[in-house]
Amino acid sequence: LPQGGCCGADRRGTAPVRLLRSAGVRVAAGSGALRDASNPVGRGDPLEAAYLLASSHGLRPEDAYEAVSGSARSVLGLPEVRVEAGFPADLLAVRGDRLPGALSLAYSRIVVHRGRVVARTSAVREYCNSAVSVELGLPRQGRGELS
Repeated sequence: LPQGGCCGADRRGTAPVRLLRSAGVRVAAGSGALRDASNPVGRGDPLEAAYLLASSHGLRPEDAYEAVSGSARSVLGLPEVRVEAGFPADLLAVRGDRLPGALSLAYSRIVVHRGRVVARTSAVREYCNSAVSVELGLPRQGRGELS
């Protein structure tokens, strides 16, 4: 819907996502707009949209990711995709070991569409004292050490 909803209404708010899901409504989300009225610091990032669904609406990370991936493809009339022979090579490769971390830590990523890399985002985190980062369990990403 356009910002402000239908018929020129100026009322803004967030959808009752958990209530809709519990009623059996398929919830899909996206992030096509940059810094719009509903997310003034938005980056047009589907993983950010999933993060907001999980953090603000209490969805499990898996359900939030499904809203911006499989459900979003479905409501747009796009075919299902899987990483297996016979399916389009459309995928998002994210550095990290678990989905919650990928949603919250803005890791580096590569977007593949029809088998070709179409976008690459690089995020580097460096800690001055690597012993402290290991002790605290902070994620490491990047190369080398800072001195």
